[in-house]
Amino acid sequence: MDKARVEGREAGALADALWLAGKEIRRSWLSYPASGIFMLVLGVMATPGLSRIAIGGGFGERGGFERAFGALFPDYLFLIVGLIFCVNSLSRDYLVLWSDDPFSSRLAFLRSLPIPPRTIVASRMLSMLFTLPFTVPAFFVPVYLFSDLRAMGASYLWFVGIWVGYGLFGAGLTLLMELGLSGKTYTAITFAMVVPILVIVAILEFTVQLRLVERTIALVGDYGPLAAVVSLVVGAGLFALLGRLTARRIERRDLSA
Repeated sequence: MDKARVEGREAGALADALWLAGKEIRRSWLSYPASGIFMLVLGVMATPGLSRIAIGGGFGERGGFERAFGALFPDYLFLIVGLIFCVNSLSRDYLVLWSDDPFSSRLAFLRSLPIPPRTIVASRMLSMLFTLPFTVPAFFVPVYLFSDLRAMGASYLWFVGIWVGYGLFGAGLTLLMELGLSGKTYTAITFAMVVPILVIVAILEFTVQLRLVERTIALVGDYGPLAAVVSLVVGAGLFALLGRLTARRIERRDLSA
């Protein structure tokens, strides 16, 4: 009986999360293809820096200023884009985040209802995952078609899988900031990260030959689909873990302001 009651509660919580996620998706449905178009532009921007990249996984002639400079922009772009694969970046929520703080306002309303934090977080996670079919193909298809990465053939799917796993980790970080911080704090942190990440990547490119994109290709060459599976599993696990942390943060957060 207890097991049946627990299963019933879990099924009810999932149904509530799906209902909330569906409501959110319908509210901002037009921004999903718009975010896909934005990713398409970023994918096209990434292609010049991916020309003449090492497809075989070897690093051979990797020294020199020119090589490091050539790897800087695609590595930086992949790092930044990976963080927002699950972000519906052109929705009104993000465009007014600094001034209106829509996530905190909506969270305060939902917390006033008999909806547990886990259900609120689960609904947000589902709506974030709904973004992936729009953003991932929009970014990776032009990268494949218009750069030397098309030489990878079918193994390019494993390359994409590795970066999607990283994107799931980015989704967890975004979730925690969306529901755990005020809009101004979230925006300030987001903009404050842009330049430091660029500086760190530049230093690593010129000192230890970071070459993130090339090393991802090397992983695919060495381990094939296993590399993508591991990345997806780890990314999904971190996404779930950060979701739990977000739910705990919501329980303690003061939304009275």
